[in-house]
Amino acid sequence: MSIQSPSPRQFYFGICSLALFFPQLYLLITAASSVKKLRHSLLDHANDHMDIDTCSNCGEDISRHIQPNCPRCFHAIGPPNVREVSRPKEKKALTTRYETALETSQEDGSYANLSNLDAAMLKTCAVINVDLDFLHAFLTNEKVQYSTYMLLVRSAVRIPAEQQDDRRRTSIESMFFGSYAEHIRYAALSLDGSGVTSYGPFAMQLSDVAIAERATLLEENSFDFIDTYAMRPGDAVPPGYRSTWQDRHKIAVAKLAERVSEKTTQDDHAALLLYSDGNHEDDDFIEVHIYGPFNPGAIAAAKGRSSTKNAVEGAKLKIIKDILAKAGKTWIER
Repeated sequence: MSIQSPSPRQFYFGICSLALFFPQLYLLITAASSVKKLRHSLLDHANDHMDIDTCSNCGEDISRHIQPNCPRCFHAIGPPNVREVSRPKEKKALTTRYETALETSQEDGSYANLSNLDAAMLKTCAVINVDLDFLHAFLTNEKVQYSTYMLLVRSAVRIPAEQQDDRRRTSIESMFFGSYAEHIRYAALSLDGSGVTSYGPFAMQLSDVAIAERATLLEENSFDFIDTYAMRPGDAVPPGYRSTWQDRHKIAVAKLAERVSEKTTQDDHAALLLYSDGNHEDDDFIEVHIYGPFNPGAIAAAKGRSSTKNAVEGAKLKIIKDILAKAGKTWIER
Protein backbone atom coordinates (compact mmCIF):
# COMPACT_ATOMS: atom_id res chain seq x y z
CA MET A 1 0.00 0.00 0.00
CA SER A 2 1.48 3.31 -1.09
CA ILE A 3 1.18 6.50 0.87
CA GLN A 4 0.24 9.53 -1.19
CA SER A 5 1.57 12.98 -0.44
CA PRO A 6 -1.12 15.57 0.46
CA SER A 7 -2.21 17.91 -2.27
CA PRO A 8 -1.33 21.62 -1.91
CA ARG A 9 -4.96 22.32 -0.94
CA GLN A 10 -4.92 19.60 1.74
CA PHE A 11 -1.57 20.81 3.04
CA TYR A 12 -2.88 24.39 3.25
CA PHE A 13 -5.98 23.41 5.22
CA GLY A 14 -3.83 21.21 7.45
CA ILE A 15 -1.55 24.11 8.35
CA CYS A 16 -4.54 26.35 9.04
CA SER A 17 -6.05 23.73 11.35
CA LEU A 18 -2.78 23.41 13.30
CA ALA A 19 -2.51 27.18 13.58
CA LEU A 20 -5.95 27.27 15.15
CA PHE A 21 -5.26 24.31 17.43
CA PHE A 22 -1.76 25.23 18.74
CA PRO A 23 -2.88 28.20 20.86
CA GLN A 24 -5.36 25.93 22.64
CA LEU A 25 -2.69 23.23 23.01
CA TYR A 26 -0.26 25.80 24.40
CA LEU A 27 -2.83 26.96 26.93
CA LEU A 28 -3.49 23.36 27.99
CA ILE A 29 0.23 22.66 28.43
CA THR A 30 0.71 25.91 30.35
CA ALA A 31 -2.25 25.15 32.59
CA ALA A 32 -0.99 21.62 33.26
CA SER A 33 2.46 22.98 34.10
CA SER A 34 0.95 25.54 36.47
CA VAL A 35 -1.10 22.86 38.19
CA LYS A 36 2.02 20.71 38.59
CA LYS A 37 3.98 23.62 40.06
CA LEU A 38 1.10 24.44 42.39
CA ARG A 39 0.90 20.80 43.47
CA HIS A 40 4.62 20.73 44.28
CA SER A 41 4.31 24.03 46.12
CA LEU A 42 1.42 22.69 48.20
CA LEU A 43 3.32 19.48 48.91
CA ASP A 44 6.41 21.42 50.01
CA HIS A 45 4.22 23.57 52.25
CA ALA A 46 2.54 20.48 53.66
CA ASN A 47 5.90 18.81 54.27
CA ASP A 48 6.94 21.76 56.40
CA HIS A 49 3.89 21.15 58.59
CA MET A 50 3.93 17.37 58.96
CA ASP A 51 3.22 15.46 62.18
CA ILE A 52 6.74 16.16 63.42
CA ASP A 53 5.47 19.63 64.35
CA THR A 54 2.36 18.31 66.06
CA CYS A 55 2.16 16.83 69.55
CA SER A 56 1.53 13.10 69.17
CA ASN A 57 -0.51 13.07 72.35
CA CYS A 58 -2.93 16.00 72.01
CA GLY A 59 -2.41 17.32 68.47
CA GLU A 60 -1.22 20.76 69.58
CA ASP A 61 0.76 22.70 66.97
CA ILE A 62 4.31 22.78 68.34
CA SER A 63 6.08 24.13 65.27
CA ARG A 64 6.94 27.36 67.08
CA HIS A 65 7.43 25.84 70.52
CA ILE A 66 11.05 25.62 71.68
CA GLN A 67 10.69 23.56 74.83
CA PRO A 68 11.01 19.75 75.10
CA ASN A 69 7.44 19.37 76.36
CA CYS A 70 4.07 20.18 74.80
CA PRO A 71 2.67 23.51 76.14
CA ARG A 72 -0.83 22.00 76.34
CA CYS A 73 -0.42 18.50 77.80
CA PHE A 74 3.29 18.52 78.77
CA HIS A 75 3.88 15.38 76.72
CA ALA A 76 7.54 14.91 75.77
CA ILE A 77 7.97 16.19 72.21
CA GLY A 78 11.74 15.94 71.92
CA PRO A 79 14.67 18.36 72.09
CA PRO A 80 13.96 21.54 70.09
CA ASN A 81 17.27 21.41 68.22
CA VAL A 82 16.45 17.92 66.93
CA ARG A 83 12.90 18.90 65.95
CA GLU A 84 14.15 21.89 63.99
CA VAL A 85 16.81 19.97 62.08
CA SER A 86 14.36 17.11 61.43
CA ARG A 87 11.96 19.27 59.43
CA PRO A 88 11.50 18.06 55.85
CA LYS A 89 12.87 21.26 54.31
CA GLU A 90 16.09 20.93 56.30
CA LYS A 91 16.51 17.22 55.62
CA LYS A 92 15.74 17.64 51.92
CA ALA A 93 18.39 20.36 51.53
CA LEU A 94 21.01 18.20 53.25
CA THR A 95 20.09 15.11 51.21
CA THR A 96 20.42 17.14 48.01
CA ARG A 97 23.93 18.27 48.97
CA TYR A 98 24.84 14.71 49.98
CA GLU A 99 23.56 13.11 46.77
CA THR A 100 25.15 15.81 44.62
CA ALA A 101 28.50 15.14 46.27
CA LEU A 102 28.23 11.41 45.53
CA GLU A 103 27.18 12.03 41.92
CA THR A 104 30.06 14.44 41.35
CA SER A 105 32.52 11.92 42.76
CA GLN A 106 31.45 9.43 40.08
CA GLU A 107 32.58 11.91 37.46
CA ASP A 108 36.01 12.65 38.96
CA GLY A 109 36.85 9.05 39.90
CA SER A 110 36.69 9.44 43.67
CA TYR A 111 33.37 7.68 44.22
CA ALA A 112 34.81 4.51 45.78
CA ASN A 113 36.90 6.47 48.26
CA LEU A 114 34.05 8.85 49.09
CA SER A 115 31.78 5.84 49.70
CA ASN A 116 34.38 4.47 52.12
CA LEU A 117 34.39 7.81 53.93
CA ASP A 118 30.59 7.76 53.98
CA ALA A 119 30.57 4.39 55.71
CA ALA A 120 33.28 5.41 58.16
CA MET A 121 31.33 8.47 59.28
CA LEU A 122 28.65 6.22 60.78
CA LYS A 123 31.30 5.03 63.25
CA THR A 124 32.08 8.51 64.55
CA CYS A 125 31.60 9.77 68.08
CA ALA A 126 31.18 13.10 69.86
CA VAL A 127 34.14 14.33 71.90
CA ILE A 128 34.65 17.22 74.31
CA ASN A 129 38.13 18.43 75.15
CA VAL A 130 39.04 19.54 78.67
CA ASP A 131 42.10 19.96 80.86
CA LEU A 132 43.36 17.41 83.38
CA ASP A 133 41.84 19.13 86.42
CA PHE A 134 38.37 19.20 84.86
CA LEU A 135 38.53 15.57 83.71
CA HIS A 136 39.60 14.46 87.17
CA ALA A 137 36.92 16.52 88.95
CA PHE A 138 34.19 15.35 86.58
CA LEU A 139 34.94 11.64 86.75
CA THR A 140 35.43 11.55 90.53
CA ASN A 141 32.04 13.09 91.36
CA GLU A 142 29.03 10.93 90.53
CA LYS A 143 26.61 13.76 91.34
CA VAL A 144 28.07 16.33 88.95
CA GLN A 145 26.56 17.13 85.56
CA TYR A 146 28.22 18.69 82.54
CA SER A 147 26.82 22.19 82.31
CA THR A 148 27.07 25.17 79.92
CA TYR A 149 28.75 28.55 79.95
CA MET A 150 25.43 30.42 80.20
CA LEU A 151 24.08 28.31 83.07
CA LEU A 152 27.32 28.51 85.03
CA VAL A 153 27.48 32.28 84.70
CA ARG A 154 23.78 32.74 85.52
CA SER A 155 24.11 30.59 88.66
CA ALA A 156 27.27 32.48 89.73
CA VAL A 157 29.38 29.31 89.60
CA ARG A 158 31.88 30.98 87.26
CA ILE A 159 32.63 34.52 86.23
CA PRO A 160 31.89 35.62 82.64
CA ALA A 161 34.58 35.83 80.00
CA GLU A 162 35.96 39.22 79.03
CA GLN A 163 33.17 41.53 77.89
CA GLN A 164 33.90 41.29 74.16
CA ASP A 165 34.19 37.49 74.24
CA ASP A 166 31.12 37.14 76.46
CA ARG A 167 29.04 39.35 74.18
CA ARG A 168 30.08 37.50 71.02
CA ARG A 169 29.64 34.06 72.54
CA THR A 170 26.17 34.62 73.96
CA SER A 171 24.94 36.43 70.84
CA ILE A 172 26.10 33.67 68.48
CA GLU A 173 24.61 30.92 70.63
CA SER A 174 21.32 32.82 70.72
CA MET A 175 21.34 33.24 66.93
CA PHE A 176 21.26 29.46 66.57
CA PHE A 177 19.08 28.47 69.51
CA GLY A 178 17.27 31.50 70.90
CA SER A 179 16.21 31.26 74.52
CA TYR A 180 17.17 27.58 74.87
CA ALA A 181 20.81 28.30 73.98
CA GLU A 182 21.74 27.87 77.64
CA HIS A 183 20.83 24.16 77.39
CA ILE A 184 23.18 23.34 74.50
CA ARG A 185 26.47 21.55 75.17
CA TYR A 186 29.12 21.66 72.45
CA ALA A 187 31.27 18.80 71.17
CA ALA A 188 33.14 17.84 68.00
CA LEU A 189 32.61 14.90 65.65
CA SER A 190 35.55 12.50 65.74
CA LEU A 191 36.48 9.19 64.14
CA ASP A 192 39.38 8.19 66.39
CA GLY A 193 38.49 9.81 69.71
CA SER A 194 40.73 12.82 69.14
CA GLY A 195 39.23 16.24 69.74
CA VAL A 196 39.82 19.96 69.48
CA THR A 197 42.98 20.39 71.52
CA SER A 198 42.66 24.17 71.64
CA TYR A 199 40.01 23.54 74.32
CA GLY A 200 42.18 21.15 76.31
CA PRO A 201 44.58 18.21 75.86
CA PHE A 202 42.18 15.50 77.07
CA ALA A 203 39.21 14.31 75.03
CA MET A 204 36.08 12.85 76.63
CA GLN A 205 34.32 10.50 74.20
CA LEU A 206 30.54 10.38 74.70
CA SER A 207 28.57 7.18 74.25
CA ASP A 208 25.98 7.04 71.48
CA VAL A 209 23.21 6.02 73.85
CA ALA A 210 23.77 9.17 75.91
CA ILE A 211 23.36 11.66 73.05
CA ALA A 212 21.88 10.04 69.91
CA GLU A 213 18.32 11.28 70.51
CA ARG A 214 19.27 14.84 71.48
CA ALA A 215 22.29 15.75 69.36
CA THR A 216 22.45 17.70 66.13
CA LEU A 217 25.38 18.75 64.01
CA LEU A 218 26.57 21.92 62.28
CA GLU A 219 28.99 21.70 59.37
CA GLU A 220 31.62 23.85 61.08
CA ASN A 221 32.36 25.78 64.24
CA SER A 222 29.37 28.05 64.89
CA PHE A 223 31.62 31.12 65.19
CA ASP A 224 33.06 30.41 61.72
CA PHE A 225 29.64 29.53 60.28
CA ILE A 226 28.24 32.94 61.25
CA ASP A 227 31.08 34.64 59.38
CA THR A 228 30.98 32.29 56.38
CA TYR A 229 27.30 32.96 55.70
CA ALA A 230 27.24 36.56 56.96
CA MET A 231 24.41 35.77 59.36
CA ARG A 232 22.87 38.56 61.40
CA PRO A 233 20.61 38.40 64.46
CA GLY A 234 17.20 37.16 63.39
CA ASP A 235 18.44 35.42 60.24
CA ALA A 236 17.40 31.82 59.68
CA VAL A 237 20.20 29.25 59.50
CA PRO A 238 20.67 28.28 55.82
CA PRO A 239 19.09 24.83 55.28
CA GLY A 240 21.26 21.83 54.47
CA TYR A 241 24.17 22.53 56.81
CA ARG A 242 22.82 20.79 59.90
CA SER A 243 21.83 17.20 60.59
CA THR A 244 20.51 14.81 63.19
CA TRP A 245 22.92 12.38 64.81
CA GLN A 246 21.62 9.57 62.60
CA ASP A 247 22.41 11.59 59.44
CA ARG A 248 25.89 12.69 60.51
CA HIS A 249 27.48 10.80 57.61
CA LYS A 250 25.54 12.97 55.16
CA ILE A 251 26.84 16.25 56.53
CA ALA A 252 30.37 14.85 56.61
CA VAL A 253 30.19 13.73 52.98
CA ALA A 254 28.67 17.04 51.86
CA LYS A 255 31.47 18.96 53.58
CA LEU A 256 34.45 16.75 52.81
CA ALA A 257 33.68 15.47 49.29
CA GLU A 258 35.88 18.09 47.62
CA ARG A 259 38.84 16.96 49.74
CA VAL A 260 38.51 13.30 48.75
CA SER A 261 40.45 12.10 45.70
CA GLU A 262 41.50 8.86 44.04
CA LYS A 263 44.46 8.75 46.46
CA THR A 264 42.45 9.13 49.67
CA THR A 265 42.69 6.13 52.00
CA GLN A 266 40.97 5.08 55.21
CA ASP A 267 44.00 6.33 57.14
CA ASP A 268 43.13 9.87 55.97
CA HIS A 269 39.55 9.90 57.25
CA ALA A 270 40.16 11.01 60.84
CA ALA A 271 42.33 13.98 59.83
CA LEU A 272 39.91 15.01 57.10
CA LEU A 273 37.06 15.09 59.59
CA LEU A 274 38.82 16.96 62.39
CA TYR A 275 41.96 19.09 62.44
CA SER A 276 43.28 20.83 65.53
CA ASP A 277 46.83 21.94 66.28
CA GLY A 278 46.04 23.78 69.50
CA ASN A 279 45.25 27.08 67.77
CA HIS A 280 41.57 28.10 67.70
CA GLU A 281 41.98 29.92 64.39
CA ASP A 282 43.17 26.76 62.63
CA ASP A 283 40.55 24.39 64.05
CA ASP A 284 38.39 22.63 61.45
CA PHE A 285 35.67 20.27 62.62
CA ILE A 286 31.96 19.43 62.54
CA GLU A 287 30.30 20.83 65.64
CA VAL A 288 27.92 18.71 67.74
CA HIS A 289 25.09 20.33 69.70
CA ILE A 290 23.74 18.34 72.64
CA TYR A 291 20.54 19.39 74.40
CA GLY A 292 20.62 18.95 78.16
CA PRO A 293 23.14 17.78 80.74
CA PHE A 294 24.93 14.47 81.17
CA ASN A 295 26.81 12.87 84.04
CA PRO A 296 30.11 10.92 84.10
CA GLY A 297 28.22 7.81 83.03
CA ALA A 298 27.94 9.31 79.55
CA ILE A 299 31.71 9.05 79.06
CA ALA A 300 32.64 5.98 77.01
CA ALA A 301 36.39 6.65 76.82
CA ALA A 302 39.01 9.31 77.38
CA LYS A 303 42.03 10.14 75.25
CA GLY A 304 45.22 11.97 76.17
CA ARG A 305 48.92 11.65 76.91
CA SER A 306 50.16 9.86 80.00
CA SER A 307 53.17 12.11 80.41
CA THR A 308 52.63 14.65 83.23
CA LYS A 309 54.51 17.66 84.58
CA ASN A 310 54.62 16.62 88.23
CA ALA A 311 53.58 14.02 90.79
CA VAL A 312 50.23 15.66 91.51
CA GLU A 313 49.22 15.49 87.85
CA GLY A 314 50.48 11.92 87.70
CA ALA A 315 48.31 10.96 90.67
CA LYS A 316 45.23 12.55 89.10
CA LEU A 317 45.83 10.76 85.83
CA LYS A 318 46.20 7.43 87.63
CA ILE A 319 42.85 7.98 89.38
CA ILE A 320 41.22 8.79 86.03
CA LYS A 321 42.54 5.60 84.45
CA ASP A 322 41.47 3.52 87.45
CA ILE A 323 37.92 4.94 87.34
CA LEU A 324 37.66 4.23 83.62
CA ALA A 325 39.01 0.69 84.03
CA LYS A 326 36.62 -0.16 86.89
CA ALA A 327 33.68 1.06 84.78
CA GLY A 328 34.81 -1.06 81.83
CA LYS A 329 35.70 2.03 79.83
CA THR A 330 38.75 2.80 77.73
CA TRP A 331 41.80 5.00 78.09
CA ILE A 332 43.25 5.87 74.66
CA GLU A 333 46.85 7.03 74.52
CA ARG A 334 47.35 10.01 72.23
